[in-house]
Amino acid sequence: MRHHDDRPRRCAATTAKEPLVKIGVVVHAGRDRSVAVAAHAAERLGGDGIEVIVAQESDDFDVATLRGIGTPRDATTFATDLDLVLSFGGDGTFLRAAHLCRDAGVPILGVNLGRLGFLAEIEVEDLDAALDVIRAGTFTIEERATLEVSVEDDEGRVVQQAWALNEVSIEKTVRQRLLSIEVFVDDTMMQRVAADALVVATPTGSTAYALSAGGPIVSPRLSATLVVPVAPHSLFDRTVVAAPDEVVRVELSGGQPSGLVSCDGREPVELQPGGRIRASGGGRPVRIARAGTPDFYRLVRDKFGLR
Repeated sequence: MRHHDDRPRRCAATTAKEPLVKIGVVVHAGRDRSVAVAAHAAERLGGDGIEVIVAQESDDFDVATLRGIGTPRDATTFATDLDLVLSFGGDGTFLRAAHLCRDAGVPILGVNLGRLGFLAEIEVEDLDAALDVIRAGTFTIEERATLEVSVEDDEGRVVQQAWALNEVSIEKTVRQRLLSIEVFVDDTMMQRVAADALVVATPTGSTAYALSAGGPIVSPRLSATLVVPVAPHSLFDRTVVAAPDEVVRVELSGGQPSGLVSCDGREPVELQPGGRIRASGGGRPVRIARAGTPDFYRLVRDKFGLR
């Protein structure tokens, strides 16, 4: 009997017969080093005849700085006709790139100029070697599933449709009050929780906010949805792991202040008492480019100094 393989699919992104012609750049423009490293990469790519497009994510971005890297392009059309995107910053910059590129199916390779760098895992000292791999077209692509998220008001009207690569979080707005929430898996009420926040995460997000809340480290090769309470006032403080096709519904009980819902730390949406979120796995994947052989456990060991 042949079993279904849930591992992320990896395949050759390009070959020598299909050279890259246009590469996008997403940069943490507030860090001079990120801009300088991005400009260095763009110069090398340009020398190989590759056109470089840089994301102008808001009007606050300095156009002159962006032009020192490549041709600025508005965020709404940034991913159009790109072969690959490089992000220069930390994991937050990578997540911004993911939100620009997912729907266009453009793969992203992250260069780490932040702290841990689980998503942006190419270190600066390895950048030139990674650019050689890009030029040769021998990088691979790993697909990471996302969460599909809907936010509803107390009458069931959809306030926002969104998605997350790492997690969707529900957080309190009043410091001295806990959130009172009910967690359902499909239509079964799983638990009532009083906590500072609640995180619904993907395996990719298990090394992010969910980990800081005491959640498990989960291989990204697994398909699952994690439900992790943050600082719960409860004897039951365990992570619940649901199947990706099971819908996790989190309802904010009445008679309390509003909460805030955010996907991957992006602009939050207010959740009124009686409102809810629905999250399920298996959303359209984010395509992550790899310049070497991925080794998740070595990455965890090295990033956390587990030697």
